[in-house]
Amino acid sequence: MKKFNTYRLRFLIMLAMVAVVAVGYFTAGSIGNLCGIGFESITLLCPLGALLAMIAERTAIPMAVVSVAAVLVVCVVLGKVFCSWVCPVHFMSGLRRKKGKKASGRRAAEGAAHLDAEASDAGEARASAEPAPLTASERKALGGCATCASPCGKSKGIKIDSRHGILAAALGSTLIFGFPVFCLICPIGLTFATVLLVMRLFAFGDVTWTVLAFPAIILIEILLLPKWCQRFCPLGALLSLFSGLNRTFRPQVNAETCLRESQGKACNLCKKACPEGINLHDVAAGETTLNDCSKCRACADVCPEHAITFPLFSKKAAKASMIAGEAEPVQADGPADKAASSEAEGR
Repeated sequence: MKKFNTYRLRFLIMLAMVAVVAVGYFTAGSIGNLCGIGFESITLLCPLGALLAMIAERTAIPMAVVSVAAVLVVCVVLGKVFCSWVCPVHFMSGLRRKKGKKASGRRAAEGAAHLDAEASDAGEARASAEPAPLTASERKALGGCATCASPCGKSKGIKIDSRHGILAAALGSTLIFGFPVFCLICPIGLTFATVLLVMRLFAFGDVTWTVLAFPAIILIEILLLPKWCQRFCPLGALLSLFSGLNRTFRPQVNAETCLRESQGKACNLCKKACPEGINLHDVAAGETTLNDCSKCRACADVCPEHAITFPLFSKKAAKASMIAGEAEPVQADGPADKAASSEAEGR
């Protein structure tokens, strides 16, 4: 069965948002853009822009407070969905990441074939070409990951990285200069400003130096900093802080079908596909934690065994481990394990 490609759906949603904003620029029903979106007296600001505005003014602005609170609620309920489902910069950065890579379905098929070839070259002497399960010592080394239905490692908390440093710099520079300096180079704001300038260029013949300057700044940020979203975006850092209380739609690995967990194959397709650098097999070893999961489903799309799901609420790791342990006790598969088992039985 052909797998559903979530990337296309996310891309269409982002294009629809940009189209609505673009049409609104030349109609009476304008809703603004992602820096400030709304209708008539109801307006929501970008949470980072709202914080910067209040710091610049050194006072609490009601609209800004409401905007930050609204985004906080969304992040608690859905996590960082804005980053992968709405933000245009995420897709522009992804164009370079996807260069030289195959489509999700093709990558999954090739990945499965590559893993089977590796098992064959290693001397798997089985008619079905299925690799041997992990030995007892290997499962012990994994610390239970082979039987756990939930991601192991540090799945809670926040890993402070360069994005949080840039966030602190954006807040500090605003406090010093009394102006939201980062907003001048924010790629999201520049993207929508470019859309407006290009539309005015073709509609009214307006020619300004910003028509070239804004796209140039965006290209510099995207091309020279290909991991902008993962390592440099202060808005992403702020949303990751807000998403600390999110517990819904978190990725979960089914240990019974996962090639790495159940069969011991060296499969890292989900880790390579994740734009945030999350390692579902060992969250603590990844570049970020599940707080940074943007629900893009790239890991689920690339998994050849459909072993990754996004349930409304994740199952309890302890309960899943207990059930798995009762259903399938650890077997002594290796020679050393068999010898140890025989010695124990002799005693």
